[in-house]
Amino acid sequence: MGSSPLSTILLIALMVVAFYFLLLRPQKKRQQAQQKTMNEIQPGTRVLLGSGIFGTVVTASAKQAVIEIAPGVELTVLKQAIARIVQPGDEFSEPEEFDSEIEDESLVEPEPAEPAEPYQSEQFQSEQIRSEQIESDTRSETPTYENPSFGNEPKKD
Repeated sequence: MGSSPLSTILLIALMVVAFYFLLLRPQKKRQQAQQKTMNEIQPGTRVLLGSGIFGTVVTASAKQAVIEIAPGVELTVLKQAIARIVQPGDEFSEPEEFDSEIEDESLVEPEPAEPAEPYQSEQFQSEQIRSEQIESDTRSETPTYENPSFGNEPKKD
């Protein structure tokens, strides 16, 4: 049973149409939406950068924008770095206020811990004496050289 050339051509055409509607068309719509957003950017517009930084546009040119992130602090960024324009009713439009209760607790210094009493058992004292003996033994066994030779000095005749 052979397949007809017409069914093969129809299958290829169907795959091309599916490729267009699943990949190319949505990508083109996203590009158009991004371009529309870039054209709407004017001085005074509140924006969110792709890195998560909020700011207000001070100046905007064809490819770059100067964003003020704090009073007197400005960044020059590519327009493509702007993720979206922040609208007044958006979820992230206003900075969140910190809970004063939590903030106050974080500023409170922890109470100093009472100093622990030294461990005074016989086992601890005997281990301490042994470690001191080992240290003194290793110091006395360490050889000292007056003229160390590394084997690469010329020999004297």
